[in-house]
Amino acid sequence: MTRRPALLPMVALSGLYFVNTFLSAALAPRYAEIVSSLGLSADGLGLVLLGQAIGLTAIILTAAPRLADRYGARAVARLGALSFCILTPLIGLAGSWTMLFAAFLATGAVNSFLDLGMARSATDVEKKTGRTLITFLDIPAALGSLLGAGAGAATAGRTGIAQYAIAVGVAGCFIVLAVWRFLPAPEPRSADLPERSQKIPVVALCLLAAAGLGMQLAVLDWASLLYRELGAAPTMYGIGNFAFVAGATAILIVCGPLADRFGPTVVLRVTATMGILGMAAATLSSSIVVVTVGLALAGAGLQPAHPLALSAAGRGSVKNQARVIGASYIGMALMRPAVGGLAAVTSVQVALGLVTILLGVVVLVLAPKARKEPAPVAEPSVIGQR
Repeated sequence: MTRRPALLPMVALSGLYFVNTFLSAALAPRYAEIVSSLGLSADGLGLVLLGQAIGLTAIILTAAPRLADRYGARAVARLGALSFCILTPLIGLAGSWTMLFAAFLATGAVNSFLDLGMARSATDVEKKTGRTLITFLDIPAALGSLLGAGAGAATAGRTGIAQYAIAVGVAGCFIVLAVWRFLPAPEPRSADLPERSQKIPVVALCLLAAAGLGMQLAVLDWASLLYRELGAAPTMYGIGNFAFVAGATAILIVCGPLADRFGPTVVLRVTATMGILGMAAATLSSSIVVVTVGLALAGAGLQPAHPLALSAAGRGSVKNQARVIGASYIGMALMRPAVGGLAAVTSVQVALGLVTILLGVVVLVLAPKARKEPAPVAEPSVIGQR
């Protein structure tokens, strides 16, 4: 597949990446209404959201790789995308805590099909073109998050949550159906290729993906509280998130071509160093300007680890790629309480800095594991024959 024939599959995958984040982000600003209407406490909402994490992790480690291995990544991506659009309105329609928990559990489960199908399809295109393309797909994902959050905030108090959730699901279905036929066909399966012949450093890539996604979400979750702690005006609380996303988006534009030219290891070492320095500046300074610049550098430095880990995982089996995605879910789940717990005994600024710098060091150490090809494995028939 050359660059030109790869254009339509990449546009189609961009549509799925957009829908994936748009649906999640579009409902998040309306959670307060759901809590009020059902009479839930903050702890109740936390348990409900845990249901989504359970669905994500359980399915990505069991059913999702089996279906992807049997029917191909495109089929699994289609199943996950359409199911996610159809089930998302159940969150707004839930009439009790139990129904809401079931809705989040179900959406988490089908979202794991979508995540694996998208990642596997992207690495299929990478194999055919010989180029690192998965990093570009985080750009429509970021756009989906921004537009989804904007839609949720703009409709709060103006449109009923049930009607809004249905509208969001229908909008997602239109996008999914528009790109349906252009999704990349899966690569032909090798005849009974044993998993040991597709060996990748799966444990290292799991840690790399978990650290990458964990760092990103830790900053996005806690940046506004950091600015409040520094005494910034309320109108400036969001500037840190904006700076971080701007830096992350800028690096995504060039990350793939740089990885193709210099190798993922070099890119990860340079960007991880940049991210560590940026977070150090954001941690040690009391200046709003310095903190903002530091978060912009951190966005550029912390963003590449997760997609490059998924790209490297795609050189192995579907099961191993699913394990790496599952590990990133765990990293995402752990970072929020980790920063919160440290902030309770120190400060948000120190806690966020310590966690992200530590994870940046993990990325720096594991950068060599994100190589382009699996490690060669000797065939049993030739072991010891020299």
